[in-house]
Amino acid sequence: MNPEVLISMLAELDRIRELTVDLVERSAPRLLPAPPDGDGGAERTTFDLLLGARRAVLGNPAAARTLHDLLVAEGHRYAETPAGAQLRDALIASDAVENLRRVWETVSLNVLDGPSPPNAAPNAWAELLADAVIGHGLDDSVLARLRPEGFA
Repeated sequence: MNPEVLISMLAELDRIRELTVDLVERSAPRLLPAPPDGDGGAERTTFDLLLGARRAVLGNPAAARTLHDLLVAEGHRYAETPAGAQLRDALIASDAVENLRRVWETVSLNVLDGPSPPNAAPNAWAELLADAVIGHGLDDSVLARLRPEGFA
């Protein structure tokens, strides 16, 4: 396999990934909410940041799961140190941590939770995709976007 073919295949896989994320966003209710009113400001910046984080998690679930697991493991290691234990104890009662949990669950839809084979998309992500496809069906307009040009 020459480099040009490999690059073409990678580009096609990225296109399919993007179409899959688009399908999930359009199919799942309120997954792609309308942006806040107004021209910009902090609220719009926050909205764009959180929507981008959601697209990153849904668009690259295996990579997101790996990063998630790495951060959780590092947090556990740090919590075993005296400074980490002190910080953990202070954060347990913090309203900010509860708010962060709510933000994370809203952004990630908890698709990184639960079992997952190594280097694979988490099972919850696959279930979300299956719900989008089965629950709303696939019509020809969606399939047409996935078909390469000239392919019957």
